[in-house]
Amino acid sequence: MEQQVRQNPLKQYFRQFKLFIKLPSGTSYYPDGSVKFTDAGEVGVMPMTGQDELILKNPDALLNGEALIEVLKSCVPAVTNPRVLLTNDIDALITAVRYATFNDTLETELKCPSCGAQNLFKINLQHSLDGMSFLESEYVVNLENGLSVFVKPYAFPELLRGLHAQFEQSKVERAITSEKLTDEARMKMFSNSFKELSLVTYDLMVSSIVKVVDESKGININDKGFIKEFLQNIDKKSIDKVSDLIKEINQIGIKRSFMAKCEKCNHVWESEIDFNPVNFS
Repeated sequence: MEQQVRQNPLKQYFRQFKLFIKLPSGTSYYPDGSVKFTDAGEVGVMPMTGQDELILKNPDALLNGEALIEVLKSCVPAVTNPRVLLTNDIDALITAVRYATFNDTLETELKCPSCGAQNLFKINLQHSLDGMSFLESEYVVNLENGLSVFVKPYAFPELLRGLHAQFEQSKVERAITSEKLTDEARMKMFSNSFKELSLVTYDLMVSSIVKVVDESKGININDKGFIKEFLQNIDKKSIDKVSDLIKEINQIGIKRSFMAKCEKCNHVWESEIDFNPVNFS
């Protein structure tokens, strides 16, 4: 006789979807099955559980990305493979998860550029989600030498490497201020840190280049080794054009600015919102 499976009477009280959002990348960027969209092209977002919040308090899990992966799987079940996500979508989803969980504001303290007074602003996260912008299907930099460089935003691996670089940079900055260091040691530490940061920035650029094309000569290169060597041997103007577009498309998605008004002198200015994909504090 088959044993009957008991259904938990408390299931009706389990968390539900709090909101549905579109992703900045749209619905056609990822491989089939990576993200299960609704008919409206959206994904549902649920609040975090207590276990999710505990995971986010583990520094090691944050740095290696496991905390982010587990929270996204828990709160956005439509995303079956968070590792393939673009950073634009990760930022949007994590902002939505925070909003669904706390329904709160993001606090930021800014100095007025007119009078210098410190102001505390509370930014409603719905503001950033409602003002979302969306990625185009492809982005191309046309260089003067006839080459077309196709680029994409950072993905999950680049996000982790960038976060790790920021973490290491902050450690170096704290160490440099130590009175125990000699000037020579301080300069050496600063120089090594600068070189390391430059290498990371360069590698991130390589990872964001999809291919380099010259149709007139039948050139279509997607080999990362060839692309890296190419970047090492072109002029600074071309490098800057590629770098600028990558920076630009990495900012597409949740609205990252707001109009601030000084409480002391009433000066109004546009300010950037400092979003950190692993910052829920």
